Amino acid sequence: MNRLNDFQGSARLLKILGHPVRLKIVCGLLSEPANLSRIARDLRLPVSTLAQHLAILRNGGLLTEQRRGVEVYFHVSDRRVPSVLKALCRPSPTTAGLPRWRWQELNG
Repeated sequence: MNRLNDFQGSARLLKILGHPVRLKIVCGLLSEPANLSRIARDLRLPVSTLAQHLAILRNGGLLTEQRRGVEVYFHVSDRRVPSVLKALCRPSPTTAGLPRWRWQELNG
């Protein structure tokens, strides 16, 4: 891959993460996988709005889905995401890494 592709890929990742709702979704999913209803409830979002953001994250290759019975759980699949979030979020001295967000903390 050449440098131009590296920059284009990085810019695409930042564009996808460049919305507060998508950042909240990804932060929550780094702590634990969740299904649509859990994310909608804890982030206090209409399912239709959430579905649009999840589609952008999935189509961008940041999320994958795993079916558990009738439920679909979302996971962060892009290995660059934790590094980007670590650069954006100041880790606490006790974790020395990414903070662990609880879904309920992300609804503000």
